[in-house]
Amino acid sequence: MSYFLFLQYLSITDLIIITFYLLLSISIGVYFNKKSQNNITSYFVSERNLPWWLLGTSMVATTLSIDTPIVIIAWIRDPGIWKNWFWWSFLFTHCLVIFFFSRYWRRAEVITDNQLIEIRYSGSPAKYLRLFKAFYFSLFFNLIISAWIISAFLKIFNVLLGFDSTGLLIIVTFVALFYSTSSGLKGIVINDFVQYFVAFAGSIILVIFLIGSEKIGGFQNYFELVQNLPREKIAMIPSIFNREDFMLFLSYSTIVWWSSHNSDGGGYIIQRLCSAKSEKDGVLGTIWFVLNHYVLRFAPWIVIGLCALILYPSNSTLIVDSEEIYPLLIRDYVDDGFRGFLIVTLLAAYMSTISTQINWGSSYLVNDLYKRFFIKDRGEGHYVFISKIFTVIFLFLALIVGLGIKNIGSAWIFLWSVSSGLGFFLIARWFWWRINSWSEISALISSIILSGTFYFFDYIGVLNISFTLKLIIIPISIFIGLVVTYLTKPEDEKVLENFYNKIRPNGFWRENKNSISESITAPLLNAFQLSLSILILIYGIIKLATGSLFFGSIAITIGLAVLVYIIKDIKE
Repeated sequence: MSYFLFLQYLSITDLIIITFYLLLSISIGVYFNKKSQNNITSYFVSERNLPWWLLGTSMVATTLSIDTPIVIIAWIRDPGIWKNWFWWSFLFTHCLVIFFFSRYWRRAEVITDNQLIEIRYSGSPAKYLRLFKAFYFSLFFNLIISAWIISAFLKIFNVLLGFDSTGLLIIVTFVALFYSTSSGLKGIVINDFVQYFVAFAGSIILVIFLIGSEKIGGFQNYFELVQNLPREKIAMIPSIFNREDFMLFLSYSTIVWWSSHNSDGGGYIIQRLCSAKSEKDGVLGTIWFVLNHYVLRFAPWIVIGLCALILYPSNSTLIVDSEEIYPLLIRDYVDDGFRGFLIVTLLAAYMSTISTQINWGSSYLVNDLYKRFFIKDRGEGHYVFISKIFTVIFLFLALIVGLGIKNIGSAWIFLWSVSSGLGFFLIARWFWWRINSWSEISALISSIILSGTFYFFDYIGVLNISFTLKLIIIPISIFIGLVVTYLTKPEDEKVLENFYNKIRPNGFWRENKNSISESITAPLLNAFQLSLSILILIYGIIKLATGSLFFGSIAITIGLAVLVYIIKDIKE
C-alpha cells in the first residue's frame, strides 16, 4: 500500500532523480571497494591522504544531517533566531581546533580519539579509561546520535509523503550501509562531497519556491512581512529584559562549547583530521568547514526559517510539532520534479551523516576494543572484515533506538549534559602535564551520575530541571576532577616526555623538563579573530535576511576581510 502511495505522490521525474542519486551512491562504494580492504588505517582514516577541500567538505556534509534543518527551522520559529547560539557557540571550539588541535591530532597519527589515551596516559587507569570510553561513546553516545538521525528521517518523510516511510528508510539505509562497508572512509567522504552540494542546492531551491509562493509573493513582499515579525524572533541576541532567554544565551555562548565532549574536536571531526594529507590540510580543511558550517549553509536556512514564521505563525494551532514544519514546506510549496530533488537533498543529508556515524562507531569497537583487548595480532584483512560486521550490528541497534526518540532538539541537549564536565579536561590534557587519566575518569563519571540523577528526578516529577540548572554539573565535575588529579600520582615522566616529543603541544610543559613550550598567545589571538570574523558574517547574514541590506553588506565585507587576512597568514 505504501509503495502505491509513494508512486501517487511523486512524479516520474521525481522517481528518476531519486533512483539516479541512489545508484550514484552505490557506484561510488563499488569503485572504492578495493582501496579500503588493505588495513583498518585505510578503512577508517583513508591512508591519511585526504586533501583539505575534501576533508573539510566531508565535515560539513556530516554535520549537515537530516535532523539539522528541522531543528534549526523549529528554533527560528520558536523561540527565535537567538536559540541557534546552542550550536553557534561551538564556533569557539572549532577555532581552537584550527589553531591547536588540528595539528595535534594529525601528529598523533591515531585511528580514533580514544587511542590517544594510551599515548598521553599510562598504566591500568589508561587501559580501562580507553576501554570504558570506547563502550560509552560507541554503544551509548554515538548510538543515540545515529538513532536521532533515524528518528528525524521518519519524522520528515512521514509528514512529507503522508504515510509510514519505514520502507523508504530501510532502502536508503541499506544504500548507505553498502557504500560504507564497501569503501570505508574514502568512499564516505567522496559521497559526502557530492551530498553536500546536492543538499546546498536543495536549500536554495526551497528558498526560491517559498519566496515565490502566493502567500509571500516575491522578495519585496518578503522583506515587508519580515519587518512585521516579532522583534524577539529575529534578534541574534535576546533582550536582557527577557531574563530566562538571556540567561540561556549567556550559558550557550560562554559555557556550553568548552564543557562539551567535543571540546578538542569531537569524534568524526577528529577522524577527518587524522585522515589529512598534512597538518596544513587539516588546518585549511577545518577553516573551510567553519565557513560552510556557520555561514554559507546557514544563509538559506535563515530565510527558510523566516518564511516558516510567515507561513506558519508561532501562535498557529495548526502546528503541533515545530520540527515537522520543514517537511511541510517542501510538501506544500514545491512543484513536481523539484520536489524529487528536495527529497534527494534530504536523503543525501541522512546518508552523509549515518554513514559517518556507523563507520566512526565501528572504529571504536574494532580499534579500541576488539583489536586492543580481545583478538590481537591478527591480519589486517581480518580486522577490516570485523569492522564491516560491527558496522552492520551498530546500524541495527541504531534503528531500534531511533524508533523511540520523539524530540530531536531535546536529544541534542541531553547528550551535551551527560558529558558536560569532561570538556575541561579534554582541553587541559594537551596543555598541562599534571592532568592524568584519573582526571578524565572522575569528571566523566561525575557528569554521568549527576546528569542521570537530574533526569530521573525530572522524569518522576520531583524537580523541573531547566537547562541553566543542569549547568551546575560542570563546576561540580571539574572540582571533583581537579581534586582527584592532585590526590593521584602524575603520569609516568617517560610517557609525558614521549607525548610531548610526538605532539609538540603548547602550554605548561616545563615541569616535564622539556624545552620551553611555544607561546599560546599568538594562536589564541588568531582563534579569537577567526571567531569574531565568523560571528560578524553570521550577523551580516541575519541582517540581509531581515531586510537591513546596508548593515548586512557592511558586516559581511568586514567579516570577509578579517577572514582573508587570517587565512593568508596560515603556514605549514
